[in-house]
Amino acid sequence: MSSRDFVVRRLMPGEGAAYRKLRFAALENAPLAFSSSPEDEAHLSDVDFEVRISLAEPDAVFGVFGSGALVGVATFIAEKRRKTRHKGAMYGVYVDPDWRGTGAAQALVRQVIDHATTRGLALHAHVIADNAPALRLYLGLGFVSYGVEPRALLVDGVFYDEQLLIYQPRG
Repeated sequence: MSSRDFVVRRLMPGEGAAYRKLRFAALENAPLAFSSSPEDEAHLSDVDFEVRISLAEPDAVFGVFGSGALVGVATFIAEKRRKTRHKGAMYGVYVDPDWRGTGAAQALVRQVIDHATTRGLALHAHVIADNAPALRLYLGLGFVSYGVEPRALLVDGVFYDEQLLIYQPRG
């Protein structure tokens, strides 16, 4: 494991272009990790990503910054309906492969956990069932599985199941 310096914080206005660039790298490099494809988001501009960054509380987009660049991202979106607004979900988690094994992914997911739980919100996540590294990360940070959605994604003619997770504080 490498020990490289990084900072995790909420993305700010003016960082839409960097966010868009990393998002497209994620969609290209990890097609099974996202329900979107590069084709689904090809029409989105830097301005569209600026709009994503400026989500109203409690929604938020967090980034990992290392070596002066955005190297990881995760989004938290809370439910808006009266009966479900006590919960939210973590989406779009991605860390550049060069930054994996540095603790950046753990720090990023912990930031989302802290963001949700300090606001009293349940935190859900979905992970492709055979994505062992992501499952290890989430389960190691306190998520537990509550089910599987069969055939959740269809990529290149192959169906993939998703593991449904919820954060359960330890202790």
